[in-house]
Amino acid sequence: MSFSKLKKIHVIIIGSVLCVAVGVAIFFLMIKPQIEAYKVAKARYDKAVVKGNEQSKQKAKSDLAKAMMDFSIAQAKLDAQMAKRMPSLDFSRRDIGMLALWNEQIKTLGPLLEEFAKDKNVRVPNVRFQIQPPPANPNDPVFDQDVLIFPLGSISVQGSFKPIMDNIKRWNNCSRLVMVGPPALGGTSPQLTAAYSLTCYIFPRAKGGSKIQMAGEPSTSGSNP
Repeated sequence: MSFSKLKKIHVIIIGSVLCVAVGVAIFFLMIKPQIEAYKVAKARYDKAVVKGNEQSKQKAKSDLAKAMMDFSIAQAKLDAQMAKRMPSLDFSRRDIGMLALWNEQIKTLGPLLEEFAKDKNVRVPNVRFQIQPPPANPNDPVFDQDVLIFPLGSISVQGSFKPIMDNIKRWNNCSRLVMVGPPALGGTSPQLTAAYSLTCYIFPRAKGGSKIQMAGEPSTSGSNP
């Protein structure tokens, strides 16, 4: 059993100490104990097999099977959450992956988040997120990262206390994984103002594959003179 998929949620450790990404953080807190339980059960099973005690072997085998089942269930829930929030970015083919990232950064991400920021229950100024341009070189180090981070800046909303809190929590329902920084509150209800920062995290399905030789670059293949 591979745990490589779990690298894509390491950012939730950060998000869980802030305000939002709670929905996904719950899955992280759920699945981490299952990983540890599986490791303990596997170690216990390996020792029992060596000792040859049939009763111990059967108990260890049962514990291992339960740990694997619990992990599989938690992993499936996490995968469903990731499928809901992550665009399909596969950088194993750097040229194709770069075009997919262009489409996400230039055409999709900004409009998607700006539309989601609209909330009829509070007053939200016209939001325009400034998203950094994507790389134009398929060999850029960004394609070798486990996670792509997009600082979106801050927005402010106005209204009563509960609608403002609901506005912050609703980012859990966004179709991208967005972390909300601690809000700064000012004013008096129902004219409260809350300002908070937003950061979007995207996990590629695969990191960069073999680099592509670019025009003008010396070839890395062939025999030495």
